[in-house]
Amino acid sequence: MKFYRLSQVFGICLAALLLHSCWDNSQYDPKPYLRPLEIVKLSDQDFLHKSYLKDGKGGYISCNGFIRLEGDEAFVFDTPLNDSISEQLITYIQKQLQATIKGVMVSHFHKDAAGGVQAFINKDIPSYGSDKTASILAKDSIYLSNSFSRTDTILLGKKPIYMGYFGAAHTTGNSVGYIPYSKILFGGCMIKPENGTKGNLSDANLEQWSSTVSNVKQAYPEVQLVIPGHGRRGSGALLDYTIDLFKTEAITSVVNDSITTKIIN
Repeated sequence: MKFYRLSQVFGICLAALLLHSCWDNSQYDPKPYLRPLEIVKLSDQDFLHKSYLKDGKGGYISCNGFIRLEGDEAFVFDTPLNDSISEQLITYIQKQLQATIKGVMVSHFHKDAAGGVQAFINKDIPSYGSDKTASILAKDSIYLSNSFSRTDTILLGKKPIYMGYFGAAHTTGNSVGYIPYSKILFGGCMIKPENGTKGNLSDANLEQWSSTVSNVKQAYPEVQLVIPGHGRRGSGALLDYTIDLFKTEAITSVVNDSITTKIIN
């Protein structure tokens, strides 16, 4: 039997570790994301739920949703990308958090906000969204149980959660959720993270976006935590960042004795 000194064993282990590190390319492997749902605990009452959308370039975009607890009751803001992942989220809330889901609000009709709402509807969990969002989802035979033209309120553990529609921005019907006693705003894709880009503009209203976010800021001036649809959460400064990002400048010029106004993004 051949014996090795301790220094030799250490050398062999180190060499093996270095070899593995040099050839381990798993982080670059273009395989499907192995964790379709992630939960990030912010406090005993507040949780992010995150699912991952393919970006079409071999990567993934993290999509934020939010869970608020009050005692043994929970409210969900936005759903994961599909019903299968939503089933996982529902099970997590019911089994791990031991809470009854009082409702789910979808901030807009895109799949990173409402892709898994049917799973909640199938379990008779009340669903909320703006009138405009509800009408678009209804075209795909997805029927929210509650819609609002401007505002709605739900009590969670005897404390209010506000839902509001303030105008077009990322979509014509995007809405936000606000927890006044904790000063938390769930902004969805209407609100951009710090240094974020304008993102998907396929259904956007660029002329109104900035003023719509200004309306949100005016309605909830005490907000302290803002959760955007993608990227890192932040302070109320994310509202100002988004307002500036989409601010338009009206330039008035005289052409052939008539006044024309151009909107420049």
